Amino acid sequence: MQPWHSVLLIIITLIVFGAGFYYDQIEKNTAAAYEESLMKTREEIAQKQDSNISSEIQSSTILEKSSAWAETKIIIKVNQNNSHLSYLHKEAMKGKTFLTAVIKTLDKNPTAKEIILSPFINDIFTESESSIMQSLYSIAQNIELPTELLLIVRGHSGKASSLLTKVITDTYKSELKNETPDNPLLPTLLNQIKKIRILEENQLQLAEQIEEENENSSGQTIEEIALRSEIMQINTEINSHVKALKEIEKIHLTQKDLIEYLSIHSLANFGNVQEFLINIDQLKRMLVNQALEPIFKKEVTKNLKNLESSLNQELAKGIEHIKELSRTALKRKLELQKRLVDFEMKKNDIHSLHPRFKLLKSVTKQLNGMKAVFSSEFGKWQQAKQDLAFKKAL
Repeated sequence: MQPWHSVLLIIITLIVFGAGFYYDQIEKNTAAAYEESLMKTREEIAQKQDSNISSEIQSSTILEKSSAWAETKIIIKVNQNNSHLSYLHKEAMKGKTFLTAVIKTLDKNPTAKEIILSPFINDIFTESESSIMQSLYSIAQNIELPTELLLIVRGHSGKASSLLTKVITDTYKSELKNETPDNPLLPTLLNQIKKIRILEENQLQLAEQIEEENENSSGQTIEEIALRSEIMQINTEINSHVKALKEIEKIHLTQKDLIEYLSIHSLANFGNVQEFLINIDQLKRMLVNQALEPIFKKEVTKNLKNLESSLNQELAKGIEHIKELSRTALKRKLELQKRLVDFEMKKNDIHSLHPRFKLLKSVTKQLNGMKAVFSSEFGKWQQAKQDLAFKKAL
């Protein structure tokens, strides 16, 4: 081999080694770059997802803080003597009971509901109707004028804001007028009445247990016998009302035809239901069996629709009547049970040592105390409702 052959071989080896090293570096750098790129992409996707989640969470907040709102402001003025109770109206108007009443009012007026809520019922704003409604109005006390509260109602347009303002104020006036101690508007009172009902149920159960234990005891007086007889009669009435209400609920849930309600005897015979049915039947026969003049046929059809609407309203009244009868009967039963137990306890003091009597005394004491607190708080609320006035803020 010539010397120059060795030199050439060394040069070729260096060239091959250098090329291999170069491509290896390119491959490594490319892989690193790809990995880095992939990591950045994942970070960007994660950031985007976090951004989307954050946007969803903050959607209602954006709604409330948006500068695009149209606002209507109303001043609610309370009596000077009741200024210290004005805060109760804020609690009432932001309570669940009032929100539910507003939604029900809107349900009865679908056109108004569409104008007010339709822009917020979509894939972006996934909150419930009551949550959306909560963000559409606020109420605050005027620090400088304790007799005034400021109601601010928001909408996506001036028309929506004004319409919702009327719905809120009209519904609030109606709820205040129709409120009863059994179904108060104020959230704190509603919580109290729920606790009272639980205690009343416990009291009734204990009274029933004690009555069953002493039902066959010797030496029953005429008063005891009379009380037990009336309780038995009321039990029959309650069972009848409960059965009717269960049938009504079943028909309602299955969304059957209105005529199905007439299968319930107490409902079919309520008020003017039978009279409406007779008149509706007569008009339907006229439409089917007689060749009527167009004008006369139109008048008969109109009267038929009016009668059917009146029948619906009468059946609704009948359902409420059955509910009221059930509540009244249960209340009467509770009173009779208490009288019977009190009579039994007075007759024989040894019963006071019985565990159920001791528990009944404890429940009764707790119940009486809670009723006293409720009565006082409900009285303050009735005072706060007096001479309430609404006027548009300037």
